[in-house]
This record gives sequence, C-alpha cells and structure tokens, in this order.
Amino acid sequence: MQLLEMNGRAVVLFWCLMVLASSVMAGAKCDANTTVNADITRCSQDLFLKIDKVLNEQYKALSAELTPALKADLISSQKSWIRLRDEQCNEADEASSGQEGPIEKLSCLSQFTSFRVSEIIYLRTGIIGDGFYKAVSIVNKKTTSMDYVKAISYVSGDMDFGPSWSEYAKNNCAMTQKLYGEVTDRCLSRMRFQMPIY
Repeated sequence: MQLLEMNGRAVVLFWCLMVLASSVMAGAKCDANTTVNADITRCSQDLFLKIDKVLNEQYKALSAELTPALKADLISSQKSWIRLRDEQCNEADEASSGQEGPIEKLSCLSQFTSFRVSEIIYLRTGIIGDGFYKAVSIVNKKTTSMDYVKAISYVSGDMDFGPSWSEYAKNNCAMTQKLYGEVTDRCLSRMRFQMPIY
C-alpha cells in the first residue's frame, strides 16, 4: 500500500471536515417514516443543497491553495466530474417513472457530490477517506490465495463506467499523482471502488 506522509495539520483538518460534513447532514429535519413523496423530495433537496455547499467550500479552498498549473488541472477535473454526474443522474431520472423520479435524481446528485467531496478532501490533505485500502487489506488478509495486487484488482472490480467516467478518473488521477505520487493504476482502482452505481 502506498503510504502517504501526513502532518498534524492535515489530520486535524480532515477530522474537522468530517465533523462539519456529519453535522451538515444531521441538521436536516426529515421524518424517516414519511411516505409522502413531496416531503421526501423536499428533504432530499435540502440534503443535496447542504452537501453541494460543502463541495463548493472545499473546492474554493483547494483552488486557493494550488499553483496556477494545478488549478488548471483542478478545473479540468471538475468539469469532467460535472459531465459524469449530469450524465449518470439524468439517466437515473429518465429510468425512474412516476413521482419517484425527482427523488431518484436528488439521491443520485447527492451521492455523486459526496463522491467528489471525498476526492477534493483527498486532494487538499492527502488523506484517503473512502475505505478502499481498508477493503483491500481485509480481502488480502481473509483471502489467503491473493497477493496485494490481486486484492486491489478484486476490490475495485472491472466494471466499465463509460467514457465520461474514464475522462474524469484520468484527470483526477493525474492530479493525485502530481500532488501525492499516487500510482495511476491504484488511483483508477480506488475511484472505481468509490463510484456510485446508478
């Protein structure tokens, strides 16, 4: 496993961001027992707006920390993520019929935004918070016939998410390689693991 050096400031920043994200999500006043689509849609919209706000804050903070060349890479990566999100969530909306369509689309938008927040935090801190390497370690330990490289391949799977995902992953992995030396194949495996499925 690629080990990343973390200084005390990065660890503190990571935990502060996690507390912020959890408090943002906990602040929604939603009744988990409701079956009224209008209430579910309103609640889903509120949650999406909150996670989107966190993404915008983190994106702006990261952008302010980067050199002009890396800032251009961030813009390119963000644009390719937006294309991926819109493609996936429009397909989710079209696949849903009836009154559940808006709920499905908002769920998709929230999951893709959370997916990007995790990656932006990694780009800012060097701390991977998606559980990929933990899953690889468990598979590697529990499945004795596998070595670490095979465990990575097993956990990430081989699903092809299409050209929009490939473009986003390529752009994002170029940044993680420049910032933290993350090997491209491992980055692609990690991103495949965390990709929301719709």
